[in-house]
Amino acid sequence: MKTTKFFEIIDKKISLEEIEVGQLARLISHVGKFRDSDVLNLWKVDVDDSKLNSNSTEEDIKNLGGEIMKRQSKFIKYFQDGYKPKEEENINIVAVIATTGPDWHDASSIYEWIQQFTLNRGNSRLVKTYGINFELYQREDTIETLWNLIKERYPNRNYKDKGHHSIPVLAGGPGTGKSRFLDEIKRLLRRCINKSDEKIRNGFANMVVLNTTYGNGSPANSFDIRIIGNRSTEIINGQKSLALRILFEYFRPQYEISELTFSQFNTLCNKLKAVDFTLDTALRVIYADFIKQRKQETSSCPPLVLVLGIDEFNNLHDLQKNACKELIKTIGGVMSGTIEGAITDYISGSKHEPILLPLRLLNNDDAISIGKRMNLFDDDYVCRHPYFRISISDVGRHVRTLEYYYSNFAKQKDDKMKLGTETGETGLYDVNIGKVMEYVKHTIVNKYQINRYTSYLSVPLAKAILGLPVGKLDAVKKENVKDNEGKLQTYEELVSMGLINLVPAGTLYLIRLPYLWVCAIAEYSTDPDLSNWKSMLQYDDPINWQNFEDFNAKFLALRLGLFRLLGYEKINLKKFLKGADFSHSFPDVEVALPETRNIKLYKLLHRYPVAKTYKNQEAKYVNLTEMRNGYIDLDLLQNDDIKKYTGCVFLNAAGAP
Repeated sequence: MKTTKFFEIIDKKISLEEIEVGQLARLISHVGKFRDSDVLNLWKVDVDDSKLNSNSTEEDIKNLGGEIMKRQSKFIKYFQDGYKPKEEENINIVAVIATTGPDWHDASSIYEWIQQFTLNRGNSRLVKTYGINFELYQREDTIETLWNLIKERYPNRNYKDKGHHSIPVLAGGPGTGKSRFLDEIKRLLRRCINKSDEKIRNGFANMVVLNTTYGNGSPANSFDIRIIGNRSTEIINGQKSLALRILFEYFRPQYEISELTFSQFNTLCNKLKAVDFTLDTALRVIYADFIKQRKQETSSCPPLVLVLGIDEFNNLHDLQKNACKELIKTIGGVMSGTIEGAITDYISGSKHEPILLPLRLLNNDDAISIGKRMNLFDDDYVCRHPYFRISISDVGRHVRTLEYYYSNFAKQKDDKMKLGTETGETGLYDVNIGKVMEYVKHTIVNKYQINRYTSYLSVPLAKAILGLPVGKLDAVKKENVKDNEGKLQTYEELVSMGLINLVPAGTLYLIRLPYLWVCAIAEYSTDPDLSNWKSMLQYDDPINWQNFEDFNAKFLALRLGLFRLLGYEKINLKKFLKGADFSHSFPDVEVALPETRNIKLYKLLHRYPVAKTYKNQEAKYVNLTEMRNGYIDLDLLQNDDIKKYTGCVFLNAAGAP
């Protein structure tokens, strides 16, 4: 009776006849002194134990007549029938941490080396948050622009002229949907290809779409930079960092019994001296594997289209600007001959023309459709709940903020269902929209650290409310105020921080902020010029028509305060009232703006002009300071007293003409 011997790896039994050397090496690597990032080689050597010790190197074992056991080979191969060691007790299998990796200049060597891992080819999504299943909207212009650019380049793919090879750029603040677009780019491009003529379909038959990132999972660090030369001829090279990311994202290598992260893979490759690994070599490795997986003949040199998306590229730029610039130059050169694809998110220092891909924000209908497709509500709920529709508008079409909104909405709905509400089985109509908005507001404050940047945000907030255009590189400061503190933030920098959006308006830009963000900025602002208006910008119940006069009075006072905050001492009356309709006889005059501290809101208890009944009556409430809902009460406003209230705004009493 034959006894079967086997190894047990996790819950999987592998017979001695079937186990590969590489599987056994990986099993050994997770015990004892070895670490997950170590790669072991197994050697078979027939010598006495006394000639081996814990410090024996591969060179030592080789000199003793040892034979390296190839990782792809069956373990039993080295112990076939008829194998006769000199003495049975001298058979040794020695595990040695590999000190020499592949030849990083040789694609074949790297390809053989990568086979030691368990390979999980296939794309990994960049977006892993609640919005991973959001329906993609407002990307028709983006993919159309990209596809037209690729089609124009395709006939010129073998020419080196940089004029033929622009680099597409997808730029925008955090949370605006850049990563989502990259996750969907393969599907969108395939749709464009299928609609094209036969020549294009054949040319793009072999297409690989890869997305890598310098953010979560593989953040930019010192390993991504290599300094070549001395100070006078110094070159900062970041090519290896991208080449390793491409290799990792394509093969998705893993250990047999544990996870291999990019950080561990990067550390391992640096141990194995991958300093000279280039993009060109990485692409040759991918090409060899892709053609092999497709069972095509390399001798016929079938073309491969590689679409490469790089997320969070600005993180490498923040780490070392010159490394980013040199990498872009390298990418441009490779793209001229080999790659058909998109390098996204940040371009600097390249002679290849960057082409900006449009990245439109969601509209309100899109935002509502996303929630419906997630089965959070139906059309009936949307029609019956105006506060919900208003709140969606106030979120501001910002994808990441919408994630926060729907995650809390869904949680409330689920919690209500578990409690068994009285108003319905679904718990839908018991979702408190006010609490959802409070959650979203506090989340964006923490996520984007709004409380840390309030000193920068009062001026952009004022210009956003007043509709005043700015330049991207304009300094964020009050008008006519000299800077005594050195360098100022620019509006472009605020965009990159995800704090504002800029919308083209001629040669300048208008600042756009979701209303909920406006409320958050006002609440956390430490600017004394905004302190009087915090109550107006608190997110609360919607303004009903009965309160519209109250809103107008506060908004007029707010405009006075905001213009003064920006440094204006005088302003043209039409500019101050921008948005209103003016008659031909409306005076073209400048008005003096009061100091912010003198701008007050008064609520009249008796109407102005004063009725005959009160014509000769003295005002009882004149010097009050107590405020109610932002107003100071005043019983009468006589014509003779008007000059005392210069810069103040009055809410007239009921019944005024």
